[in-house]
Amino acid sequence: MNLVEYCRRIVVIQVGCGGTGSWLVPLVSKLLNNIKLRLPDEVNISYNIIDNDIVEERNILRQNFSDWDIGKAKAMSLVTRYCYNFGNMTAFNYRLKDRSNFARIIFDNLGENPTTINYERRRETLVIILGCVDNNKSRQLINRLAKDFNKKHQSPIIYLDSGNLLFNGQIVTLSYGFNEFVINVLSNHDQEASIALFKQIKKRKKINFNKMFPLIVEDGPQQSCAFFGDQSQATNSLAATLLFCNLQKILVSSEIPPEIITFNSSGYSTFEV
Repeated sequence: MNLVEYCRRIVVIQVGCGGTGSWLVPLVSKLLNNIKLRLPDEVNISYNIIDNDIVEERNILRQNFSDWDIGKAKAMSLVTRYCYNFGNMTAFNYRLKDRSNFARIIFDNLGENPTTINYERRRETLVIILGCVDNNKSRQLINRLAKDFNKKHQSPIIYLDSGNLLFNGQIVTLSYGFNEFVINVLSNHDQEASIALFKQIKKRKKINFNKMFPLIVEDGPQQSCAFFGDQSQATNSLAATLLFCNLQKILVSSEIPPEIITFNSSGYSTFEV
């Protein structure tokens, strides 16, 4: 069983093209192209990258940009470079703001009007959000938009959020209708596996995303990762790789990733051998 075979359209939306997001684009663009080559032509796959930042000289120290990118929009710079990996890429050089803004990215890119799409076709649209933002306000906004969109349009959505400090970080996976989508598809092929997955999901402790990423921390308002100290290229590229691994689990292995993955890129162990 392959989940993507049950989708008429797959919409991947990446929010953020900085430390983690810039390293994620070459991985995702290559994967989506490989998947597209194995699916019927009528299946629509799109990769949408959102970031309102401009490449600065300081960005090229640890982000996936070079001298010739300085002064260009980050999203457009990456799309221009990696559209040769995957053709259906779109850059949105502005900040994600509200529900209509979010829905327009999904439906306009598909060339469809949400009011004319029936229930079954909405269910056949899988939306995957890759969160590569550096502040909790944006994380909470993305989570709220994903939840609201699923409630209104009934399209399964999975939100993969990445965050890190200097050496460590985490990947959080949130599902809005996606788990039910997987269980429903499984039920047509393997009833026992479907029931087992349902029981497994039932046992999972629900994540309080807003509590996990508060707007206010002990030292004051939470602004960005830079507030907590410098980051490193190693940590950012590791975060991008793990985020990509979760995406691959969904699209290739038809697996539901763990809710939380933590990692450390310090590069050494304190255990004696």
